[in-house]
Amino acid sequence: GPTAGERPAIEFYNPSLDHYFVTAEPAEAAMLDAGVVVPGWQRTGYAFNTFAPGALGAPACRFFGTPGIGPSSHFFTIDAAECAKVRANSAWTFEGLAFQAELPGVGTCPGDRAVVTRLYNNGKGGQANHRYATSREVAGNMVGEGWVVEGPVFCTPP
Repeated sequence: GPTAGERPAIEFYNPSLDHYFVTAEPAEAAMLDAGVVVPGWQRTGYAFNTFAPGALGAPACRFFGTPGIGPSSHFFTIDAAECAKVRANSAWTFEGLAFQAELPGVGTCPGDRAVVTRLYNNGKGGQANHRYATSREVAGNMVGEGWVVEGPVFCTPP
């Protein structure tokens, strides 16, 4: 579990949307658990630790597809250039900073960090969706379902 200065990013799945989502906000996780915002979200049992705001690493920009023009999905990045690029794209709405993590080095993270890999559903079902996985098994299963590995995007506390 997380230690002081860390927060879990909890993964949810909505079968009717066939979408994954992570949140490091306890109140948001509670609303999803209660079905208050959008019904149908269920915890997958997967989570990864992140750094709390103001702790180590870079802030994760959180985006949601702009209603009417963008996908009905969230996207996260801690890469400053990628954040700026997505912010300039009218198909995405910047929602704020979600958590903090460290950037991977050349394709990987230091041994004392977990590697979070971003996967893309390749537009499956007509809507873009991303999944953030620390498990090679999960990533391999997603690739088997046609998802595309975008690579390591976060280094987080184990």
